[in-house]
Amino acid sequence: MPQERMEDTGSSQSSKVDSYQAPDIDATLARASAVTQKVRVVHGANEQYFDNLEGKTVGSVKKSLREVFNIPGDAQALVASKEVGDDFILDGGMNLEFVKEAGVKGFFGKFSC
Repeated sequence: MPQERMEDTGSSQSSKVDSYQAPDIDATLARASAVTQKVRVVHGANEQYFDNLEGKTVGSVKKSLREVFNIPGDAQALVASKEVGDDFILDGGMNLEFVKEAGVKGFFGKFSC
């Protein structure tokens, strides 16, 4: 049985063009601004973004997250990899990291073999 060849005349396509609605740029910029104003807090494996820490001190954040993030009392606070005190005021978009220097294994005293 011979196959008939169909000519593509374009009649199967609809002549109606779907309209495209561009996303609302103001809403997009507002969402982006909200994300960049969050403060990132890290201690070990714990990491969280908070949007209500802008204007708060490092000491108050350390106190409020001590139990949740298991932050020791003598942990150092770092913002932009620089040590800051408990009275440092946080701004939106900052990264706050709590670290504790690990102990040194071995004995490096005045006695040598």
